Order: sequence, then C-alpha cells, then structure tokens
Amino acid sequence: ATIRPAVTFSPNYKKIFTTESITMTCDGGSTIGGGPNYIWSKDNSPVHNGKSYTIQSAGTSDSGSYRCQTRPGEISDPARLDVSDGYVILQTPLYVYEGDEIHIRCHHRLRYNVRQTRFFKDNRVIRDWTDNAEYYIGNVDGTTAGTYRCGVKNSRPYIDGDAVSVSAE
Repeated sequence: ATIRPAVTFSPNYKKIFTTESITMTCDGGSTIGGGPNYIWSKDNSPVHNGKSYTIQSAGTSDSGSYRCQTRPGEISDPARLDVSDGYVILQTPLYVYEGDEIHIRCHHRLRYNVRQTRFFKDNRVIRDWTDNAEYYIGNVDGTTAGTYRCGVKNSRPYIDGDAVSVSAE
C-alpha cells in the first residue's frame, strides 16, 4: 500500500531559536519493494538522506520549507521551520487540526531572566501577567484562528515576541 509521507518535528514547534536543535522525521511512504528510501529537501534543494534529519545547532539559514520524499511522486507537504535570533518567540505546534488540544509556549533566551508572561490574540490580552509560559487552547475550532503573540518582562523593560498566525486544518 502507498501512504503519502508526512513530516513531524521534535520538539513539536515550528519556530526555534538559533543554537537550538530539532529533529525532523519522515513518516509513511510506500511499503512496496523493501520499504522507502528517504530524501530530504529544503526549499526544493536536497539536504539529507535518511528517515530522520537533525539540525544540531540551528542558524537563521536553516529557516525554510522542508519536505521528505520516499519514492518518485511520493512527497510530503511542506513543513515550515523558522529559526529566530531574537529574544522572545511564541512556539506553536507544526500542525493544528480542528478538535486538537494545544499548548502555545512563550519561549525566551535563557540569558533573559523572565518573571512574567503576557499572551495576546489579535492584539487583545487573553492572559494577563502570569508566571506560566504556556497557554492552553482546548478543542481548536474556527474561533481559535487568529494572530497570537506573547511578551515577557522582568526588572528590565517589557520585550515583545513575534506574532504567529494559528489556524486549524
């Protein structure tokens, strides 16, 4: 049987900081003729062979659309990875499907001592200052779609994170 391959990320976030690592895995593919041979591409250029592809210390140049191919014609949908050299990012899962329960994470550089986090949706505060860097969204549906961001503060001034669009597939 033929199964279209799909890319998964571990950790399951589509945005990471420079120097962090991520492993991409190719799941599925043809089971005919001894199993699949995996070919990875980034922005349509080959980068790796093998079921998994690990970037040990990411750089901004590792940002791009990744796909895995198991046989001619058997290629995954693109999986977008963004690598940031900023101070604060909002991390969301690679895929979000209707009915999912997800956690979005306000992630900051370790050298920045965060005391409180604030979450926004469409420029409105959805969780005011808290010491919890994750925000839970249960039963994702059409009302969940929007632009999310977070900000952090400590004894220094407030630092705003990048905005991330979230929608259910």
